[in-house]
Amino acid sequence: MGEGDIEQGIDLSDQSRESYDRFMEFVKNPSQTDPPQTTTPNRTPGSGSRPREISFAAATTIETKDIDESYSSDSERFNENSNMLPTKANDEEAAKNDGNTDDDHGHHAGPTTISLIASSVVCFIIYFVFCIVFGSVVWDPLSGWTSLDPNVDPPFGVPQGVGINLMGIAMGSVFFAWKSGCKAIVGGPDLLPVVFFAEAGASVAAFLASQSGPPPCGDFGGGAGHRDLAGAGAGPCAAGAAGHRELVGDFMHIDAELVSQLVPTTLVAMMIGNAITGLLFYGLGKMKNTASVIGFIPASVVAGFLTCIGYKVIKLAVLITTGYSFKEKYIREIGNDEWHANDPWLPLLIAVIYGVLLYGLKHLHIVAAEKLIIGFIFFPLIIFFVICKASGISMQELRETDWFLTQMQDGQGCVSDPLTGPTCPYTRVNFWQTLQVAYGSGDLVAWGAIPRCIPIFIMGATMTSLDSMLKLTSSEKALAMDLDYNHEMKIGGKATILSSLFCGSPAYGQTKFNVINKSIARTVESSTPTLGLGFICLLVFLTGVAGPIINFMPRFLLGGLCVFAGVGFLWENLWEGRKNMNRVSFAIVWIIFLVNFIWEFFVLQNLPRDIQPMVPGLLVVFILGIVLSTFEFMFAFMHKAKPPVIRSGDECCSSAVRSEKHDTQLAVMSPWFQIFSVESFVFFGTANNLYQQLKANLAEQKATKPKAERTKYLIFDLTEVTGIDSSAKDVFFKVHRLLKTEGISLGWAMMNPKIVKKFTNWGLFEGTTHHTTLDLALRYVEDVLLQRANHLSQKWLVNPTVRKIFERQVLANVFNISVRSDEKNFSSARLMPWSEMINLSEGEELCGDGDDNLYMIYDGEVKIQGRDGNDYSVFIGSFFNLDRLLISVGALGGLPSTLGAHATKDCTLLVVSRKKFVEMQKEDGALTQKLLMTLIVQNESNRPGRVRPIARSRVGLAGSIDLDKRNSNDNAGMAKRLMKGDDYEISLTEAQKDSFSKIFTLILQPGEEEIPMEEFSAYVSKEAKALGSQISHKQFMNMIDDSGIDEDGDGVLTVDEFLHFLRGLFLADIPSSEIPALRSAYDAAVAEAPDDPMDEARVQVLFANLGFDVTSSGWQDIIGVIDADGDGDVDFSEFLTGIGMMKQFCLLANQLDEAFRGYKRLSTQKRRETFASSRALVPDEHKSKRTLLSSVSTFTSRRQLVNMDQPASEDEKDVSDLEDVELSAHDLELFLSIPREMAEEMVFLADQDEAEMEETKSNQGSRSEISAHRTIDREEFQQLIRSWS
Repeated sequence: MGEGDIEQGIDLSDQSRESYDRFMEFVKNPSQTDPPQTTTPNRTPGSGSRPREISFAAATTIETKDIDESYSSDSERFNENSNMLPTKANDEEAAKNDGNTDDDHGHHAGPTTISLIASSVVCFIIYFVFCIVFGSVVWDPLSGWTSLDPNVDPPFGVPQGVGINLMGIAMGSVFFAWKSGCKAIVGGPDLLPVVFFAEAGASVAAFLASQSGPPPCGDFGGGAGHRDLAGAGAGPCAAGAAGHRELVGDFMHIDAELVSQLVPTTLVAMMIGNAITGLLFYGLGKMKNTASVIGFIPASVVAGFLTCIGYKVIKLAVLITTGYSFKEKYIREIGNDEWHANDPWLPLLIAVIYGVLLYGLKHLHIVAAEKLIIGFIFFPLIIFFVICKASGISMQELRETDWFLTQMQDGQGCVSDPLTGPTCPYTRVNFWQTLQVAYGSGDLVAWGAIPRCIPIFIMGATMTSLDSMLKLTSSEKALAMDLDYNHEMKIGGKATILSSLFCGSPAYGQTKFNVINKSIARTVESSTPTLGLGFICLLVFLTGVAGPIINFMPRFLLGGLCVFAGVGFLWENLWEGRKNMNRVSFAIVWIIFLVNFIWEFFVLQNLPRDIQPMVPGLLVVFILGIVLSTFEFMFAFMHKAKPPVIRSGDECCSSAVRSEKHDTQLAVMSPWFQIFSVESFVFFGTANNLYQQLKANLAEQKATKPKAERTKYLIFDLTEVTGIDSSAKDVFFKVHRLLKTEGISLGWAMMNPKIVKKFTNWGLFEGTTHHTTLDLALRYVEDVLLQRANHLSQKWLVNPTVRKIFERQVLANVFNISVRSDEKNFSSARLMPWSEMINLSEGEELCGDGDDNLYMIYDGEVKIQGRDGNDYSVFIGSFFNLDRLLISVGALGGLPSTLGAHATKDCTLLVVSRKKFVEMQKEDGALTQKLLMTLIVQNESNRPGRVRPIARSRVGLAGSIDLDKRNSNDNAGMAKRLMKGDDYEISLTEAQKDSFSKIFTLILQPGEEEIPMEEFSAYVSKEAKALGSQISHKQFMNMIDDSGIDEDGDGVLTVDEFLHFLRGLFLADIPSSEIPALRSAYDAAVAEAPDDPMDEARVQVLFANLGFDVTSSGWQDIIGVIDADGDGDVDFSEFLTGIGMMKQFCLLANQLDEAFRGYKRLSTQKRRETFASSRALVPDEHKSKRTLLSSVSTFTSRRQLVNMDQPASEDEKDVSDLEDVELSAHDLELFLSIPREMAEEMVFLADQDEAEMEETKSNQGSRSEISAHRTIDREEFQQLIRSWS
């Protein structure tokens, strides 16, 4: 885990070092990690399972300064840095800009009528100017011929092209406002399909030129190098040039009788291309293949195509601005021309500066996009006309010098002089003219030209579909909402098909306008701005006023907008693409771009004129892209792709060997985390399938589980992924946003450095955690869950009695000397008499050849060198080098896996030599057996494929059996009588005194007889940390001071004070009058089999006959301690000690019962106060009752409700009957004053019963939610308090 991970959550290394249960298996597959991370021992991560077992068991006890803040910190960490995320190509900037819109530009208020209308108007102004650009791209290159068409009046050109695009916007706006999942989406054309329409128009013109005869005056009648500048020359040759500057041999002549076929054929070609695009849109959506078909094209190929579009747009910018084609021979011959030749390059220079400056400002997000573009439209116009006015230059002079788009005639009497070129302004056109030409000129359509456009149709439909897909993903992030790709593609398909029937352009969502709409309208829920935009576009289309407006749009403005668009394509893919792609993918982008550039700039100009439009650079790179896609796809899928695998917490656990309490608690919390594992190479389609699977999984949880039992942490396991295509980036952002919306914390598991670098550059680690292995991710989530459970558990400590019992239990765990071999916990205090404590400085080495010592980390951290070449870390409470010891004593075969070790931090180690281990075996067989079983359990816990069996049972409690109802005999009521006196002091057994005295001696400094309290507190703190506690040293000091262990208050601890304290901790005194009866009962039990030892089974029967519950967890703790010498024979002294421990346990249980009653009383009181307050506010008593009942029944079943009209004494009577008292989430919410969700989680973790699920209406009543009827009874409460300490 990196530094950022520590900032985002728990320091995994500290958490791991402080946990006793971090045992390490050195036999197989340790994984190398960077310190301070934990390691991956023998078991394959996720191979085990963790069922929901018995009950809630939160064994971690960490310091909590503010429990409520800590409880919510997990989801807050996930959300706090989740600003708008980056997207693709040009739309990336729109989405980023949107991320700053609300915060940076003051749009905090809700939508108003003015804001909705303003959004429509602003979007129209910007889109209309772009429509002029789109119309110029397609029709200005053809205007030399279309201006001479005698059948079309006024001549067909840029104004009609604007109308075509306005129709597409109107159709798109209506369809998306009507059917889209987001009402803020603006549908319409973009520059990409327009480029293909321009190619189709050029192809039609080339076909007609091939059907025409030679020009009447040859190649303009001029010499080599001559250009037709501004209409220079005379007759049909000059007119044909139509203001575009052509080198000799470049001009395509179309016979006068064929000119009339150009417009109808081009319109029909565009309609067919639009229809194909719309059908592809709709088909992909209908078949639900939007992501799988389009998304599997590698991002490098898509980026390469976009660079070619950018280059094409730059070429068109040059053509629109100067009239020159952007070819090598034009650049080469530019200086060999007449004196007037260079004039058009002044507008081009202005256009370049304009476009680059506009893009740079937009890219830097200095100003909101809508303000920036509006400003760059109006301010340059104002400055330009002010300069012209001041210089005395008229509009006619500007038109004659090519500062504006013009035509040869305007249909109202203006006819250009052939010597000066086209100079007529545009006029208003009739809206039906386009439809009339398209549908009324069937006999003029050159059907032979249509097949030439088929490759262009295929390219255009495919690339436009890709463009639509990219805009969908970027719009999702820009608008911060999920979109159904298939549904949105079908809408775009329908709109485009209908638009094609009306000679309109394609209609699909446009991210930049979606962002502008959201920014100004301040909402994504209203369709008013979109419908308003469509209405204005339709109005302008019907009035035909585009022409007069175009007359005031200089060429440099239109060309500058083309430069703005083209530079974005080039910069973001040819330069910034290096951040998102590996070297191979980035090289593919450049290969596609360079091939297109060489073809368009050098090669194409040398091909026959009628062939050139049929083989544009876009077609060449389209074919090249298919080839490269195939190879990249085949390379990526050399390993067979597998579908994502979803595993829940009960099927997957880390390799960490935890205490039984930790494991039980994690089993209960297993529904709170899931793992999504992906293998092989990830394309967009793969990632989208994963997203859909995740979305379905979360939807299923909502439909079947209450919120308290749903996933809260999710790990994306990408450790087996060989590579990720950049196109998948947007889907992972969708995952990020979806989980944020659901309040689920996200973690990534990946080790491939290239993938890690990609995710870092993309910003996907922001607000998440990153781990190099799945095992580390699982450990982190388990640690966070244990911390979360502790935060919830701390809430119970509002009762002083409960807190005191908790503190006693922590101290009891530290000094636990149980030798029961079936317990997984192992206190280092029990091991200290047989070990030596050594200190290692950072960097010191150990575990060399011949070292068969067993080491336990008491403090610090050690890194192990494995035989397989991997290094991994070991933390506090963990054993290492255990395989050498087990091999040396014959408990394990084979070669040791540990080759060496070194301290990565200053360490304190407990060292058990082989000699000491053998001595322990001889002198303390029970302890040796427990240690061996602990080590074997550690090995078994790390065995690959281990599965924990599902178990659900209640653990009995001492107070849960009515002692009066036991079998009637002389001793049946003994347990109850023992509770009534305490004048007989029970002592610790000799074995216990001996064990505790050894511990005291080990704490002593050499030559001292007393322990300073500060040193004793430090010892207790370290021992607790080795057992998994995270209580601070200061808390331990306070706890020990409150315990009264230092009886004389002199600041030091004597051995007598220490033993007296432990006696009071574990034992309770009994009435002396019962000693004879106890002796008789013991002797009678021995007499039943005098030759057999008084073993555990016989003692258990004896305790049962005395009236104690021997099925309780308290009994399990006691029996392992009273026979501390491990001889298997419990004498009378040890029996009395067991009686004292059992009484202590019962007394604590009774205190917990009283605390449980107190919680219920407090809840009842709070509920009554709430009810009284309700009555005071609403005079109608009947209505008040009904309102409260409906409110409470949302959270708990009716049978749990307390009758509000019932007298207080009746309430108290009910609470006194523990068998009927249960705490619901609503109770906890009331008496703890905590959020509802926290209360439900507390009940879920404590409840050991299966709960009935019920579908209920939410508070808003708009949707259904799943609720669970869970409650906590007193047995569950006692088990809860005992287990999490």
